Amino acid sequence: MTNARYIMPMNRPASWWASPYREGIPLGNGATGALVYGGAAFERVLLTHAACWRGGVSPELPDVSACLPEMREKIINGHMPEGDRMLEDALCRAGYHPRCAAIVPMADLRAVTPAHHGFRHYRRTLDMENACAEVSYQDGARQYRRRYFVSRADDVLAMEIASNAPLEDVSVLLEAHPPEGAGAQPIVPEVIEQRSDGEYLFFAAQLDGRPFGAVCRVIRENMRILVLAKVFPDGNPADEMPRLRAALAALQADFDALLKAHIPAHRALFDRCRFELADERFPVNAFNSELLEDAYESGLCSNRLTERMWAYGRYLLISATREGGLPCALLGLWCGEYGAGWSFNMANINLQMIYWQAVGGNLPELMLPVFQYYGNMLPAMRECARKLYGCGGIWLCAVTAPGSAGAPFAGRHILNWTGGAAWVSRIYYDYWLLTGDETFLREHLWPFLKETAAFYADFVQWEGKSWYIAPSVSPENEPSAYLGAGELCGSQGCANATMDIALIRELFSTMLRLLPLVGEGAQWEALCRKMLDGSPAYAVNATGAVREWQHPDFADNDHHRHQSHVYPLFPGWEHARSAQREMFRKAIENRLTTGFSDQTSWSLMNMACCFARLNDGESANHCLDLVSRAMLMGNLFTTHNDWRSMGIGMDLTWAPFQIDANMGWTAAVQEMLAFSCEDRLDLFPALPSRWQQGRFLGLRARCGVTMDLEWDSTQCRATLTAQRETRIQLDFPHCTPQNVCLRAGETICLCGERP
Repeated sequence: MTNARYIMPMNRPASWWASPYREGIPLGNGATGALVYGGAAFERVLLTHAACWRGGVSPELPDVSACLPEMREKIINGHMPEGDRMLEDALCRAGYHPRCAAIVPMADLRAVTPAHHGFRHYRRTLDMENACAEVSYQDGARQYRRRYFVSRADDVLAMEIASNAPLEDVSVLLEAHPPEGAGAQPIVPEVIEQRSDGEYLFFAAQLDGRPFGAVCRVIRENMRILVLAKVFPDGNPADEMPRLRAALAALQADFDALLKAHIPAHRALFDRCRFELADERFPVNAFNSELLEDAYESGLCSNRLTERMWAYGRYLLISATREGGLPCALLGLWCGEYGAGWSFNMANINLQMIYWQAVGGNLPELMLPVFQYYGNMLPAMRECARKLYGCGGIWLCAVTAPGSAGAPFAGRHILNWTGGAAWVSRIYYDYWLLTGDETFLREHLWPFLKETAAFYADFVQWEGKSWYIAPSVSPENEPSAYLGAGELCGSQGCANATMDIALIRELFSTMLRLLPLVGEGAQWEALCRKMLDGSPAYAVNATGAVREWQHPDFADNDHHRHQSHVYPLFPGWEHARSAQREMFRKAIENRLTTGFSDQTSWSLMNMACCFARLNDGESANHCLDLVSRAMLMGNLFTTHNDWRSMGIGMDLTWAPFQIDANMGWTAAVQEMLAFSCEDRLDLFPALPSRWQQGRFLGLRARCGVTMDLEWDSTQCRATLTAQRETRIQLDFPHCTPQNVCLRAGETICLCGERP
């Protein structure tokens, strides 16, 4: 039975001018993707695949490491703008000009239904629980209903067109996807095959000389048409098309039978968690447009929209990636542009934000593609460490994409940032905390940590018993003043960015924690303790906020979307519960006051998670309010910024589409309900007053516990079940924190006054 809470109703088709794909209904099984535009007479279903990336250029990386000593000397001794560009300039002089690949649309499945009187009673819905979509409308006396899903069981797109009238005038086409985007690049694939053969439609095209395509089977009855489609992202069409045709012929030509096989595979993931909020104003079947209009007018995000956005972020992660596949990129599977900007994997917050929800949402297997992706890049990362910095170990480029993963992006703000591997290692560590997989610990987590540590052991510079790090970037930000000059200098390569210090401290602290489990020698313990003892301290600025750079030459700049300097609060937890938390609170508050119009959807979701760590549910919920008011499209996809220039966030001439903030919303809700680390669990740390009644079933904690949480206006209740033997410090509202020991499978129940 379908839970109405997880159905997203709309009364408009995809309607974004010049880029309708941005408001399509997203479908996907982690590999094959589709966007349902939902036009009544002219339906378009965009077909995509996680592995269809084109446009990458990966030249040989020259060795420019010899310039590092001079670069470091300039940064430290008053010539930071010159030092900042040295790596980039050296690569340019050596003729190094890489280009990152982009995910591309593969084909359009079209259904053309002549209009006789004009549409009425139009509806378009996404059923997130069952991962299927529907479009229905009336044209005169004719009733039309189209249903769609991408099977997680059979890897096929199924579309059924049904009516109370004959459908002989409905045409089904398979063709190239046209360029979309207000500034669409004039890139179109070269069509190399487009034909029909009885029930079958064939399409193949190529970009960069590499073919891709699709095959459809169209099965017609008098008042019903079933369309089945399979795609191939690479390969020779002469081989791939017969293979796909045979696979389609072998499938049962029955929409409901195929759907019945698909639903359990999807729900095995989706149903692990449930989040429900009471809302007296809006029913569970309220249109997206109603909820968005209410948020726009009132400035507040309704509980119904909060609940729906949580489910949507969960649905998108499940639909965009799968075990054995590729990690979820910034656009997921859903790109209608050729050469789209920002379609890559961005590891200076965006990829991490996409996966934050996987911890509390109990989706550890969806983290596995991250490890396979970066694991395959280890040889290239070693080469980058050696040729860029003259260091051992690995250097992970923030910008990567399948098809060009081995060639680092040549922009200085990417080249000069060394924190990528350390931040990604947190995903590795979270996976191990969730699963307790000893094989993963020894074969993946520990080796990755060691390689990252080996880089820093070579890279940091020592002055006596303390070290410093240069170049050091606080991702994408630059100081507001340099050496007392009160203006931006256009450079990011600084010294001792707080985030770099925090990442190094976290890395070596994690290794110390794991050493007894992996049985490594004393040399690693000595290195870990040396690095931790030599770490710069976290200092504050004149406002009491933690400094963004711990070097005195670089002044803080709060006119920026990134909040990298609060990493020890979130997503790290070095100071998540310490007495020093207030300096991180002040840093976030400074961003919201001084730099309010410099924020983005994803930066506000990062803030929501930070406020949750600060036990401030009202401020966390306020961040949800801001995004719901300004940065959601009709299908609830998040935009990077407010395209209407209303002052909430950056004022750009366009609003890039990306789904990291969708995922960040889901993570923020989970952070508001529970904080966990290796040995601590705080329940209901940031429950906002507007959430008067609700429940969350199946929330996971890093310390080996699964939680069922319920609350109303006066009480909170929790049932905890240990997934393994664990000892935790447990904090429950209005109770003294207590140490609790649980055996695997043991359950305890708690009840108390609402915070």
